[in-house]
Amino acid sequence: MHLSKNELALISWCSLSEPGDALTSLIWQEFGPMALASAKKNNFIAWREFISECFPEYLSQLGAMEERVSLRLPKTNPHELVERGIRWNCKPVAATSLPHVASRLADLGPHAPLLLWVAGDQRVLEQDFAGVVGTRMPSWQGASNAQRLVANLNMPIISGGAKGIDGAAHRAALDLGLPTAAIMAGGLDKAYPMEHWDLFHQIVRSGGVLMSELPPGTAPTRFRFLQRNRLIAAMCSELFIVEAAFRSGSRNTANHARALGREVYALAGSWSSEQSQGCNTMIQQGLAKQYVLDVPIEIEPSLNTKRVEDALRAGAKTPSEIAIESGLRLNTVKAIMLAGSRN
Repeated sequence: MHLSKNELALISWCSLSEPGDALTSLIWQEFGPMALASAKKNNFIAWREFISECFPEYLSQLGAMEERVSLRLPKTNPHELVERGIRWNCKPVAATSLPHVASRLADLGPHAPLLLWVAGDQRVLEQDFAGVVGTRMPSWQGASNAQRLVANLNMPIISGGAKGIDGAAHRAALDLGLPTAAIMAGGLDKAYPMEHWDLFHQIVRSGGVLMSELPPGTAPTRFRFLQRNRLIAAMCSELFIVEAAFRSGSRNTANHARALGREVYALAGSWSSEQSQGCNTMIQQGLAKQYVLDVPIEIEPSLNTKRVEDALRAGAKTPSEIAIESGLRLNTVKAIMLAGSRN
């Protein structure tokens, strides 16, 4: 694989970064390959002047970034990274070389990756994707709903390749002959989970894609999983959450999607099911629209919502009056009333 000096410099530069790092992106966009040359000389003066003048909000992070670059750079070899990628059937692709991808990732601003590592047909990434995510421990109904959702959507599917809802969505797309892409939280040679290696191979063999912003050899970590979620959100035109607990990575993905202006949908379920509580809460709070597969499921109001409703029935009208009558904090009352106005 022939790569120019500038391409090799970009590979080296991105291997010095962590996902979502705005500083490395801003410095590269300003200085290009000269940023790498400065790093090799431990000359960070121009970086400091540029960030101080143009992006002072990131100045406090610059010292940590300079230290990370200094520690990683001596161990960085772009030729070895490319060779390792080839052994795992993946290659580096500049985000700007894929116009539709670049447009979607641009919504992340300086937190967008400059480089992607891709296994499979990179042209697949230029399509519009529906994002489908959910718990790693779905109910039987949740896994079935994921399959039915993909069939209903009948469009390319993007997810995170995880156990549970992610895997069910990828498999449903494969069964239906739909393109599917899985975004990894580490290098593609460290694709996680190991139990899904057959699935990952099947995705690539079927014409789909495995993608990561991290170079081969990089281990997936909790921080990188959370940062990976922003890419799922950016790459999809709309996001669907099938099942999610009250606190879950899927809700993190939904937060990213809303911030990027993507439409977010959730499938409601029984409150007795822990796997449905996150979806139900998001619908209830107006953070996601309810997606109906069969018949609408009426979501029981939360205890605080019931207290607000009781206060209204008692004659309270303003937020202050409702807070006094219900015993809730004023901010809680305002949040519940705002969510109600969205629904």
